[in-house]
Amino acid sequence: MPTAFQKELGTLAQRLADLCALVAIAFEEATRCALESDRTLGGRVREDVAAAAALGAACEEQAGALLVLHAPREEDVKAVVAAVHIAADLTRMGGLAGEVAEPRWRVPVELRPALGRLGEYAVAAARALRGQLAGEDGSGVADAVALAGAVERELRTETGGIAWPHGAAAAVDVVLLAAAQARFAGTAALIARRAARFVAITA
Repeated sequence: MPTAFQKELGTLAQRLADLCALVAIAFEEATRCALESDRTLGGRVREDVAAAAALGAACEEQAGALLVLHAPREEDVKAVVAAVHIAADLTRMGGLAGEVAEPRWRVPVELRPALGRLGEYAVAAARALRGQLAGEDGSGVADAVALAGAVERELRTETGGIAWPHGAAAAVDVVLLAAAQARFAGTAALIARRAARFVAITA
């Protein structure tokens, strides 16, 4: 029978999965906002990011309470510490959504489909991670991250070529936006590796 500590750790895992789902939604909206210059979406992303930050802080607080109230074993302590790092990393992913949603990107029309795909792969990585945190199969994270990385490299190559016709400012914007999207996916991969021990204990 699960102990009180294990039950609370399971609750924390579900809250982290909920946080991950919220961050994925925020990033999906942020990508659309960046490519469509939709100010309404930008406002929604800011609300999502604020909600993610609040939920992340609540998860960290719950993890701290677990350590104080239950005096867990060393293995359980490592799981709780992992949960704290996961909450902080997910909150940072929410911050990336806020950066992407800023209405400053000069993206040539012909590159928007590629950046849209990159955003989709980043969101797919986050959604696969949410499944892992909820105790499901998270194997899709690595595939999504690999696809995101491939698109980012293609965009870097295209913007750096001598045939690039849109000027330096647009090239910088495309590279920075693609980098933020790839970093979002890469952080999901980092969390997935860290979550393996945590999820095993909560299962």
